[in-house]
Amino acid sequence: MHSKTRYSVLATAALLLLLASGCIRKISGVYKDANNIMSLDFQPDGRVYSRIMGVPVVSNYEESGSKIIFKGPEGDTFVDIVDANTLSIDHPLAEYTGRIELKKQQ
Repeated sequence: MHSKTRYSVLATAALLLLLASGCIRKISGVYKDANNIMSLDFQPDGRVYSRIMGVPVVSNYEESGSKIIFKGPEGDTFVDIVDANTLSIDHPLAEYTGRIELKKQQ
């Protein structure tokens, strides 16, 4: 096999492996809700810095399909990925809708 073709095949295989293993993250950066109740700051190392009503918490997270799973000592928390700029979470602080929508900050 020609070395250039071989390199292309290996690069494609490596990319597919990363995609399959979930190492390439769709979500990154800071997301906040309109009422400034909650903010989530996603780091490339798999940690998320969240702030809920001013209280900071650091958790590990992973993406699984259209969900983000926060791994915490009190159990897992699930966040829905609406699109790359919008997240949605069930939370008791959202009295009327039961959900808080967070938008990516620029």
